[in-house]
Amino acid sequence: MLDSRTQDGSHLSAPGCGWYLAAPALSAVGVYGGTAWTVRSWADCPLGNDVSNDIGLQMTMPVVWLCMTLLMLLTQLVLRRRPLPGGRAAMCLALLAAAVTLTLLYRFGMGWPGRPPEGECMEGYPLFPFTGKTGPHAAD
Repeated sequence: MLDSRTQDGSHLSAPGCGWYLAAPALSAVGVYGGTAWTVRSWADCPLGNDVSNDIGLQMTMPVVWLCMTLLMLLTQLVLRRRPLPGGRAAMCLALLAAAVTLTLLYRFGMGWPGRPPEGECMEGYPLFPFTGKTGPHAAD
């Protein structure tokens, strides 16, 4: 019978199995937070994501989540190959910092609507971060 204990009584565990579940979880929280922030920023623009038939932002979320998860997994791999001084706590803080940085990068990539002095915002949010706004642009 296979036992998960070694001869000295300590338990064997797969290295980092739970550790690698942090990447998709932190990415999901980051994408949700960045998307909620984007929705609030663009909600009062007629071409923003408040339009009922426009699902572009919801279709962007899985792609952004996948990209963020892959970058977080790469970060975890680097942290395992070159551990930080301070042990596991420092590695967890570094991973959390990476998630916050990627979330901010996502949010800033989605931009903010321009507010023309004479009227209403007529821009649309980008379909993917850093790809530019859709619709007519306000003069900046």
